[in-house]
Amino acid sequence: MAEIRDAVMVDYARTPFGVASRKNPGFFADKRADDLAAVVVEELIKRTRIDPASIDEIIMGAVYQGGEQSSPGRGIGLMTCPVEVAALSVDRACCSSMTGAHIACMAIQLGLGDIFIVGGIESHSHFPAPLITADTDLVALAEEIGSSRGLPNARIFEKVDLNAVVSMGLIAEKLAAMYDISREEQDQWALRSNLRAAAAQREGKFKHEIVPIEGKLPDGTVKLVDYDQGVRPDSTIEKIRSLPPLYKPDGTICAASTSGENDGAAVAVLMSKEKAKELGLVPMVTVRAMAWVGVDPAIMGYGATVASRKALERAGLSVDDVDLWETNEAFATLPLLQIKEMGIDPEKMNVNGGACCIGHPTGASGMRVLGTLAYEMNRRGARYGLAAICGAWGAGAATVVVREDYWEGRRAFLS
Repeated sequence: MAEIRDAVMVDYARTPFGVASRKNPGFFADKRADDLAAVVVEELIKRTRIDPASIDEIIMGAVYQGGEQSSPGRGIGLMTCPVEVAALSVDRACCSSMTGAHIACMAIQLGLGDIFIVGGIESHSHFPAPLITADTDLVALAEEIGSSRGLPNARIFEKVDLNAVVSMGLIAEKLAAMYDISREEQDQWALRSNLRAAAAQREGKFKHEIVPIEGKLPDGTVKLVDYDQGVRPDSTIEKIRSLPPLYKPDGTICAASTSGENDGAAVAVLMSKEKAKELGLVPMVTVRAMAWVGVDPAIMGYGATVASRKALERAGLSVDDVDLWETNEAFATLPLLQIKEMGIDPEKMNVNGGACCIGHPTGASGMRVLGTLAYEMNRRGARYGLAAICGAWGAGAATVVVREDYWEGRRAFLS
């Protein structure tokens, strides 16, 4: 049997994340998500100086894969690479792009390829999700959506409640009650997320991570944007406390403590360690362990915690061994749950803010948390990091990475 090889991330970049709003269209309301991704892919090829013909495969995740987001892997591959480059499209709900990274890493480990472009996309401006509250008529909504998109198989609902499949907000409310996470805790976390992300923007921590892209400002002006639209530097705890519950009258989640809807793309270049060294590229991190799980859809948000435990076990590490954690904040409830359940130091979690304000373009978020983690590990000289994300219908994924003593060479990710 061939020796298992190491997979490394040599570069990562993303678009700014625009807000998807029906009332006030965001930066990228007029742009296709695959066009956004193509800009990032082309930038990564330029930064790493790889020959596009040498890419073994381009893998892209998206949650909604219909219409203009059909077969995103092949479509984006044809836009940016020779036709001979293989392509794959992945759907594991919000875990899609992290799952794409796992597929690429397994191929690298088995010697089935050396260079992979992996990422994810989503345009919630073009494919909006309905806001589901405790008062929503789910049957009527299902019929309305089903008229254009088709309905899930009825046999699914013999095992799980309809709410567990379609209402992420009510699931997060359920988890908050189960784990005794108060409205105040969530409000404080939302404030922390905004202030830390605003500080990261101000201090230039995202300058290598974000590829500036032309977007439309609220006044109609078109210009290059290089920041996430949802971050609110003027956030205060008083403003957040004044927001009404979003999903049910006595709920604990408000607009500030949920991620909302966004447009964007996130992409990384993964290689075998041997290929990176041959090309003189210094890796950001080495992938140490991966995990993906299923959980009861009724507690979908718990998936990130379950996957994190599994990844730690596979890595042979403890919670205390991990220097930095990056968990997708679809809701503030989720990192708070993970901190309580696993005994994580809060100061190691989402240190530059999270999806509550940075944004959650669902197909891109799994790669976003992994790439953001890799950048911060290099800034701090951290050794171990863990990125995790949950997904609709009861999914979870996690990745443990390690920053090693690499060879001298070019750090494309700082280009």
